[in-house]
Amino acid sequence: MAEERPHIVIDARSMFTSTGRYTRKLIENLERIDTEHRYTIVLPRERVADWEPRNPAFATVATDTPYFSLREQTTFARELRALRPDLVHFAMPQQPLFVGRPRVTTFHDMTLLKIRNHKKHAVVSLIKRLVGAVAFTVFAHRSRINLVVSAYSGRDLLAHTRSAASRVTLTYPAADRIIEAPEPIEVPFRRFVLYVGTQVPYKNLSGLIRAVADLRTTDDSLGLVVVGKLDGDGERLIGDLDDRERAAVHFAGFVSDGALRWLYENAAVYAFPSFFEGFGLPGLEAMRHGCAVVSSNATCLPEVYGDAAVYFDPSRVSEISSALSRVIDDPVLADSLRARGHRRAEMYSWRFMAERTLDAYRDALAR
Repeated sequence: MAEERPHIVIDARSMFTSTGRYTRKLIENLERIDTEHRYTIVLPRERVADWEPRNPAFATVATDTPYFSLREQTTFARELRALRPDLVHFAMPQQPLFVGRPRVTTFHDMTLLKIRNHKKHAVVSLIKRLVGAVAFTVFAHRSRINLVVSAYSGRDLLAHTRSAASRVTLTYPAADRIIEAPEPIEVPFRRFVLYVGTQVPYKNLSGLIRAVADLRTTDDSLGLVVVGKLDGDGERLIGDLDDRERAAVHFAGFVSDGALRWLYENAAVYAFPSFFEGFGLPGLEAMRHGCAVVSSNATCLPEVYGDAAVYFDPSRVSEISSALSRVIDDPVLADSLRARGHRRAEMYSWRFMAERTLDAYRDALAR
């Protein structure tokens, strides 16, 4: 009788969130390459019908358990044990303390521990960070392998949790080219700087707006287009803008993939002003579509973008303005960045990320 394949359960509750591309691409590529294991993919009950396995070794199961809940520590832990896994992969650090089975955890970044959540009262945010610090440390020590998405994230994880470096495996994500046809949309500027993402304060969108507003004192045909669903942070940001800054920015909100492709392909430059990132996927996606990139020099971004971006200190608005004007006013530099960006984006592969993760599963199962 043939030996049964080891059973791996992937907690994919994040699959349909803004950070879920990692989870989705991992599973899709594991379906293509793994012939050694069988999988159960745990999905939110309201979305379980939105994804169907293409590989017969993959099955799905639904859960009603949200992140950061008491159910996560009780009911969800029982649900996982009932699946009788040989290994559980938590695609986000949020997980039950007690599973009773070997685990692998992906740590995308230490944002939860380092950044105040301005949507919460300062005391609530502090308590959440302290609890998170304890939980992350416990999970990092209990996981047989800790997956990180950049070398910077790995160093940050070790610094915060004091877990063993031998347990850390680097698995870079990647950026896909949008396959939908470009869909032109109306923007109120002849030339525009593009930003794609959320408006949380550590993304430093306010600094970027001020930098573009400064450039408009000599060229009012230029402006900033911000793509992404407007949230409470965005509403507060807009409320704090003066007239000069309001005139410098257009909030496009959520756009279709075709519209996003058109924006990448028609922007004068893509700007990524963040103070803190674990990987920095939007800049890599911009490179995929031939958009020159200027970026913060903070955290992992120089590691990920290499020589394919012009860098600036995100705390200095004048440096952001200078980096933008260097690219906008120098076609030779912009063309060079586009060529280097294309080569840089080609260095990253979802398939290779899945292969590295599969190696981590083998390692974890053998320990």
